[in-house]
Amino acid sequence: MIQTASNETDATELLKRHQFDLIITDLVMGTEQGGMEILRQAKGKDPLVMVILITAFEKHLDRYRAFELGAFDCVQKNMPGIIAAEEIFVKAQAALQFRDLALHEIENQKHVAFLKRYFDPRVFGMLEKNPELLNIRSDTLTICFWDIRGFSKLCEILKAHPTLIASFLKEYSEAAAKIIFEHHGVLDKYIGDGVMGLFGALNHKKDEGKQDAIHAIGAAIDFNKKFDILLKKWIEQWTLYTPQNIEIGLGCGIHTGEVLVGNVGTDVRDQYTVLGPNVNLAQRIESRSEKRQILISASTQARTKDHFETRETEVISDIKNISGEFRLFSVVIDK
Repeated sequence: MIQTASNETDATELLKRHQFDLIITDLVMGTEQGGMEILRQAKGKDPLVMVILITAFEKHLDRYRAFELGAFDCVQKNMPGIIAAEEIFVKAQAALQFRDLALHEIENQKHVAFLKRYFDPRVFGMLEKNPELLNIRSDTLTICFWDIRGFSKLCEILKAHPTLIASFLKEYSEAAAKIIFEHHGVLDKYIGDGVMGLFGALNHKKDEGKQDAIHAIGAAIDFNKKFDILLKKWIEQWTLYTPQNIEIGLGCGIHTGEVLVGNVGTDVRDQYTVLGPNVNLAQRIESRSEKRQILISASTQARTKDHFETRETEVISDIKNISGEFRLFSVVIDK
């Protein structure tokens, strides 16, 4: 779409109503510096709009000021040996190509920023060198879910002080990410007061997922310890605002199984995650865990029994949309 304006006033109205990729403006219109004002307005609305200033009055053009305001280029109409229309056409093409490159680089940086949030910085370089690692594939991973028991009641007790809840959640989420990274995992997502971590998504060893399951339980044990420290600190703070007894605790469910893993994002939003029934099973296991309990499936227990003491708790068979009987084990974490 091409729009034209005969003076600064018309141009200003067009800028208000439309988004432009490229603006070609004469320097001298109603005033000697009308083009400069259009340049300033255009860049103020969209820093990536390409603006080319043209003029037959070179002495009125302050090139340094034009480039300082963000002009892509300046074209002198009456330069000897140069046809102005051809030069404008060539520079307009170059400006649009430059804009496309800039937008592409911004999208790349957004993608990089997304990845840095969810991956251990120690393995991020590996992803930059081998982006195919993000492609969807089928693999055996250990999936870990955490959730705070009693969190809804805590929110009700402190509903008059939402910043206390928000600050606690920020510390809790940061601690979760740090611990997941320390144990070679990937932060999949935050789900309210819940956290989902993946182990074996990138640094998978050919040991049938044993090391990944060990990392997951190690992360769960460390997160329990960190949560106890956070809880003690925050209960002291919360007690300043409520006399009610506060009892919350961290529940955890872990399961090892085959899933689809990779970047399943769209043009609108990236999401590195896992899909499949085994993800649902891990979440169901977490929902049955009690405060300060790490509950694991039989497939995870079989891979870690030489490293962690466990106690069988129950056999469940009432998992929605997942048929079968499943033995669950609780990790002994006080030893």
